[in-house]
Order: sequence, then C-alpha cells, then structure tokens
Amino acid sequence: MDDREDLEDLSTTSHELAGLDVDDPDAAAPSEQADHVPGNDDAPRFAIPFPPERYAGMCLDRDAVDTSFESIRKEQLDNGKDVWGPFASEEEWQLARWLVKKVGHNDTQEFLKLPLVQRFGLSYENKDRLYKAVDELPTGPKWQRKDIPITGDLTDGNGKPLTENLEVWYRDPVECVQELLGNPMFTNHLAYAPERVYRDHARKERNIDEMYTADWWWDLQSRLPAGATVAPIIVSSDKTKLSQFRGDQTAWPVYLTIGNLSKEVRRSSSMHGSILLGYLPVGKFSCYSAGDARSLGRYDAFHKCMEAVLKPLIDAGMHGVEMVCADRRERRIWPVLAAYVADYPEQCLVAGCKEVYCPIGQIPPNRRGSHEFCPARDKKEILDLLDSHFRGSLAKDPEAKARFEALGLRAIREPFWRHLPHTDIFTCFTPDLLHQLHKGVFKDHLVKWCTKLVGEDELDSRFGSAPTLKGLRHFKNGISGVTQWTGHEHKEMEKVFVGLIAGGTDESALKAARALLDFIYLASLHSHTTSTLLALQRALDTFHEHKDAFIRLSAREQTHFNIPKYHMLEHYVELIILFGSADGFNTEWSERLHIDYAKEGYRASNKKDYIPQMTRWLSRQEAVDRFTIYVEWFQSRGVHTPSASQSSSQSTPSSSSHAPIIDPGSISRARRSRAASASLQRRHPSSATTPPAGSSTRSPPLAAAPAAPHQRYKVAKTHPPHLHRIPAASIMSGHGASRFLDALHVFLRTRGAPFAIPYAWDIFDLYKQLELELPLIPEVSKLKLQNIVRASPPIPAHNRVPAEPAWSDFALVRTGEHNAFTQGTALEGLRVALVRVIFKLPSRFGLPLPHPLAYIEWFTPFRQPDAVTGMYTTSRSTRNHKVYAEVIDVARIARNCHLLPKHGAEKDPQWDSVPAMSMANVEPQRQMPECDGAASFEPHRVD
Repeated sequence: MDDREDLEDLSTTSHELAGLDVDDPDAAAPSEQADHVPGNDDAPRFAIPFPPERYAGMCLDRDAVDTSFESIRKEQLDNGKDVWGPFASEEEWQLARWLVKKVGHNDTQEFLKLPLVQRFGLSYENKDRLYKAVDELPTGPKWQRKDIPITGDLTDGNGKPLTENLEVWYRDPVECVQELLGNPMFTNHLAYAPERVYRDHARKERNIDEMYTADWWWDLQSRLPAGATVAPIIVSSDKTKLSQFRGDQTAWPVYLTIGNLSKEVRRSSSMHGSILLGYLPVGKFSCYSAGDARSLGRYDAFHKCMEAVLKPLIDAGMHGVEMVCADRRERRIWPVLAAYVADYPEQCLVAGCKEVYCPIGQIPPNRRGSHEFCPARDKKEILDLLDSHFRGSLAKDPEAKARFEALGLRAIREPFWRHLPHTDIFTCFTPDLLHQLHKGVFKDHLVKWCTKLVGEDELDSRFGSAPTLKGLRHFKNGISGVTQWTGHEHKEMEKVFVGLIAGGTDESALKAARALLDFIYLASLHSHTTSTLLALQRALDTFHEHKDAFIRLSAREQTHFNIPKYHMLEHYVELIILFGSADGFNTEWSERLHIDYAKEGYRASNKKDYIPQMTRWLSRQEAVDRFTIYVEWFQSRGVHTPSASQSSSQSTPSSSSHAPIIDPGSISRARRSRAASASLQRRHPSSATTPPAGSSTRSPPLAAAPAAPHQRYKVAKTHPPHLHRIPAASIMSGHGASRFLDALHVFLRTRGAPFAIPYAWDIFDLYKQLELELPLIPEVSKLKLQNIVRASPPIPAHNRVPAEPAWSDFALVRTGEHNAFTQGTALEGLRVALVRVIFKLPSRFGLPLPHPLAYIEWFTPFRQPDAVTGMYTTSRSTRNHKVYAEVIDVARIARNCHLLPKHGAEKDPQWDSVPAMSMANVEPQRQMPECDGAASFEPHRVD
C-alpha cells in the first residue's frame, strides 16, 4: 500500500482526521520566518493565525486597565495600608502563612499560646484572630449553596411521595474564568486566539499540542462575532473517598480550568491553574425504591445539580462578558464548555446513556469491538427523544421508541447541557491516559491475557531477570505479587513488557500486544504531527488485525472485544485533532487535585457536616495562596510585570494585545466557508512514512541522531573515598574491567601522550556516574531531560549503611559507522557499549584532556530488527576471543540504554545467576515516549 492509499484509509476509519486541513481558504498565509522550538532546531514551527479580519482575541481599549493585583494595591494605598495587608510585617505574614498551610487548628492555638511566641507581640494572639486576619485577605470567587429537592417513587404512610433535599455547593463559573484569565502570574502562559501550526512551510505536516492549535477553538471562533475571545472551559468531576477508615465519607468535587492556559500550568497543582468549581451532593436517595428507579434518580439529580452550577454560562456564552486579562487588556470573553474530563462511568452519566453504550457515538454495544466507524450522537435528536418520552408520545411512535432504546438513553428530564450555547456534550469527552490506557487497556486486560499465554511464574521470572537502569523500576520479584498499582507502576511495566514476552507467545498475539503498546506510547506524546496521528491509527488497525489470537489461544475467555475502554481508542485521533494532545486532559490531573481540594479539607474538619467546613477551609487556603502570589508579584513587578505595550504572552498564538481597536458591532459577520476535505488526502505521498516490510506498524522517527551534537554532561566535583586514588589493579578486579590497561595504552598511544604505558600500580580518580542533558524534545516534554550512566564498584556495608552492588550501565556511543539497518533512524551512527569505568586521566601521562574518560566494552552493531517486535538485536563484540574494549572521551556517550535478554519459549536459566551485563544476546528495550530519553530513539521501538 502506498502512502496515498494509507492516508485515504485513515480518513475512512477516522472521520475527523479530515480536520487536519492545510488548504483552508480563510487561513492566513504562514509566517515568512519559521518559529523554531527552543533548543530543537530540527522542529520548525510555522504558525498561521486566525484570519486577521476576524480580530480573534481583540482588545477592547488601548488603555491598560488594572488587573486584580493592581486593584488590591490601589485599595491598600487608599486605606494607608502596607503591602502586607492585615499583617504588621513581612515576618508576621510569613508566620501566618506557615500556620494556615502547615499546622492544624488545635496545634495553631497551642503554638500561639506559647510564652515565647506571646513575647513577639503578634497582632494575632490566638487562632481566632489569626483566621479573622486571613478572612480579611482578598479572595477569589465566593461560595454559594443551593438546595435541590428530589421526589422519589416511594410514599409514606399517608401516601405522600417521599422527598430528599440535596445541597450543592458551588462557585460562579464565569467568575472562575475571570480569576484565571486575570491572574498576572499567567501572563506568559495564556493564549487568546487559535492558530494552525505546521512543521513545514508547505503545510503538509500539521502540528497539534496546545488547545489553541486544535480544531475546536478554530471552528468555534469562526461562528462567533468578530473580535470575540474564546475561553474554552474544561470541567472535570470525579467522586472520591475522603477517608480509608470511614467508607461512607465521600465527596464529589467538580474542577474547572480553561484551554487558554498552557497544559503545564493546568496540570500543575502548585501553579493553581485549576479551580474547585463545586461539590456535588452524594445523597442516600432513600426516597427511591432500589434498582432502576434509584439509579435513574441519581442520574436526574446529577443533571439538576450540574445545571445549577453551570447556569451562568448560558448568558455568558451567548453574549460574551467583558473581562480584564493578565496582560492588563480588556476583552469580550465567550466562556464555553469545551471539554469534560471524566472516567467512563461518569462519561455515561454526563451523556445520559447506559453504561454499555458509547457516550460519544451511536455504535451498538455488541459492535464496539469491531473496529467499525462510530457515527457521532446527535444532540438535537436526543433532546427531541427525551422530550417525547416525558410528553408520553414516545410510546405511540414505535420508530422513535426503537431509536430511544437503540441509543441506550436514560430518561433524564433536563440534561444540564441542554441550553449551554455552542456546546455539543457528545464531542466534549476527552482521552483518558490513566484509566483508559495505562490501567484499562494495559493492566486490566493486556497484562492478564499475556500472563495466561506466557505463564505467571515465567513472566515473573523474566521481569526479575531484566537488567537494572537508573530511573527504571526493576520488578525483581515479578509483577504477580504487586498489590498497590498506580499509574507509575503501569508505565514502568509498559517500558519492558513487549521485550519480556517476546519469544514466549504466539506471533499474532505478540503483534497485537506490540500494537497496543505502540498506541499507548504515541497517544502519550505531548505534541502530535500528521505523521504521529497516522502512526497512532496504524497501531490501532494492527491490533484489530491480530486481536483474535487472544481468543484463539484462550487468553481471553469472552469471544468478543466489546470493551468500553478498547472502543474508546477508536475516538483518540479525532479527539486529539479536536482538543489537542491527550496529556492536557488526563484524569491524573483531577486525582491529584483531590488531595488538595477534598481530602486535606476533610482532615481539617470535625468529620460532621463536613462540606461547609471544607469550603471554609478551602477559601482560607486559597486566600493565602492568592496573597502569596500577590506579594511575589509586588516584589518582582519592577522586573517582571509587563507594561501595557508588551505582548501578552510568549506562547500566545497572536499578538492580540496589539490588535486594532474597533467597534465589534461595525464588523460584518459574514460566514466563512471551510474546505470540507483537507490535508491528509491532499498530502504529498513523500511526506508520509511507509512501514517497512514485515513491520506494518512501525512509527516514524521523531528525530535522527545528530552527526555532531552539542551535548552537556556533568560529573561530580569531588571523588568519594571509595573512588579516590584507586590503583589500576583494583579497577580491573573491582569493576570487571579486565582490559583496562590495554585499552588505556591504545588510547594514550593514539593521542600521542608523552608517557603512553600505564601500569597496574597507577592511581586513578573515578566518578560514580555521568549525568547527561538530553536535547529538548517537544513531543516528550518542554523541559530538558536528564540521563544517567552509572559505573561504580560494589561498596561494602559500613555501620548501618547497607552495601551497594556494582553498577555498570549500557550506553549508546557515537561511532559514525555506517549500518544499513539503522540508516535514516535515530540510531544511525550509534552503537551499544557497556560502561565499566568513568575516570580522570592522571597528570603523569602528560596529556591534558577537556573531558573525563570512560572504559567501555563494545557490543556488535545493530542487526536487522525482529520482524515481529521490531526490536534490534546485538551481542557482545570480541577480538581474538577477548572482550573488545576501548577507552573513549565521555563526550562520545549519547545516553544510557536499557537492554533485555532475548528469550526463547522459556527463559534461559543462566539469567538467574549471571549478572545482566555479562550476558551476550540482548535487545534494546521499548520506551514510553513521555519518559526520560524517548527522543533519542524511535519511540515505539527502543529505549
């Protein structure tokens, strides 16, 4: 199949992939200059702003206005107060902050009553006065309470229906949006207008990462009045237990953030890029009879409560609201519910469908595992069917009744999303890397199937025999005994899983397993391109091509794959195109917020009627956090506060603060017409990556290894005692560096050292490890990655300090040699070596060097990748039946490399007794793209 056919197939299986259009007639021309990603010159970024005549993100006035922080400062000056507000000094404020954030109520009272503390003469002499001062601090959106009465189907003794009153605590979502948009500390993290971003000037390789680069924002912007600024609202809700000791104590937090903020800010709890919007009630619903009636009552109550919480969005989303943004500019903001982050049961709750149905599409439950096209649900049709049900006309219309049942609808009287403008709830559900991929697809299903095929004891043994690596968890006792599973454990297992089951199971099952791991790795990328999305779809196609092997081999007892989490994979490509990369919507975000916004607040309460206490506690916590940020802003504003003329954001898609100041009402609102078919069908065949023979799911490399990289490394400034002044004889015995003297002699001779013959009694200073700084890879992280190569001898136990084993890591070393099997890949010019010793050359050899040296033992060049796993193989390299060793500059080391034994049907017993680095046949390990070192390799294949 050529690339054009591949693209056409992809457009068929994923209907929204056509959204990667590159010939939009209304799109502006790309910038003449490529905006390069910092630190990665191989990743140019060509940004196309939204059509300028539409004035997306337009400022309403040229004059700068005060942000909330500037208003606070003016009020302080008007009242003759210092910057510390109700506190007498900076020290008093710092103590108050520590007490509120770190100390409980009772302990705070005891602390303030200490005679020593009393002598300080604090303005707050007890906890009541302290909390009164905290309550005087500027706060964010206020909490509100609303009663939601529900009437059940049960009656009392008089025949009167039983009722229950639910209490919902919430804050105005529009005020929450204003709080986030107006925070001056977010100035460099906000976007106000959509963009189309490409990796090439010809617009053949689309780039999607942040929400403003995806299609939802662009499409909505085209439907709003000229000059509008969109605030894409992202809501997340998730019921959680508040205590391990009281199982009935639960809370149902609802969180809010906005797509204008960068993903890193949204995910970081310390940056406060998310706001607790409310607490939904967790009622008893005893006024309903058990069974379907009570279940439906819970559904209906959820929608009533969410309707009360989100009601302010109706008017704001229709007409817009003027808000002051972080760059001191006023804009008319349209806050619109864009995305809803939830696990599968809660997605069905929000969509109002039964839990065996897809909440996004219309595919029947018994066809979810068929890899068929899943047409989207129609909001208008579903609302009409619900209205017909409650009018009683549904029973008289057999066709409508059959349609109601075919869609798996629940009879919800008023879905909360009915009147939300510009919101189609069935397109709001986002990918969930944690629950759907790591926990669901991988741990709950794939691991169980493969364990049956390989055998539990055999798989445990293979995990235990894998070599160790810094930063990689080693399951020395296997995985069957792990009782506490988290997302971290899942990701660590995924890194080595395919390599460990290789050889122990059927080839079709192995291909299916590899395809699923490929899908997980690619879906986890922080930045997507047309090529990575094609690879993502190919991985899913390959899994479905080989999945029946699990049923044929009795690894899966059921004879179908109608699993909700597996069906959700069908929607990943379209949702990434719609909203941006999946890491921006992971439920790990909300689970982390549970600790700060629910569980800590519960611990601070008296455990009775705790929700009001939790809101009061949270208000004080937020007031302290807000005032902390305000003080930081005040202290640094001479350096960091942007002036009115400065750009609103380094990452903002357009210079919205410089947009012309015009009357929005005078702008023509003519609709623009988008091209229906776009990019991928018109993409030049040469821009796609064709899978090699025998490896149909091989993903395109993210970056090739540079020929002359500029890489930074660090070694310790001092040498610990066990690595200081070590004789060469001890190095050869303690580090297993049997050819150390021979290799060093060759190095000194070729470098022209005046004294080129080392002796066993020569003294060397050694380093425990080499720390490498890897290039910035936007697909992995916006941060530079640290990579460690260890080389240290065993350290005996001393007093109570336990002994340490010897560490010798595999590494990839630059050779520049030609290898037909790695040509054109990220492994080109690289070769595996075992790093035994990292040392400083003594001055007696008369050869000053800019870098430390490393003694390495070579492995053979990479051989042809395995046809099933796609992994390269290598083995020890020898010369004259001896280890092929060499001394090199550490600057030639590219990074560490994890190798796995090449197992057959059963694990070789010698792997239980022989250290991993002594074995011969190994193969490079698979790698999670989001983890350390992903960019040095093709991310689907090796570590």
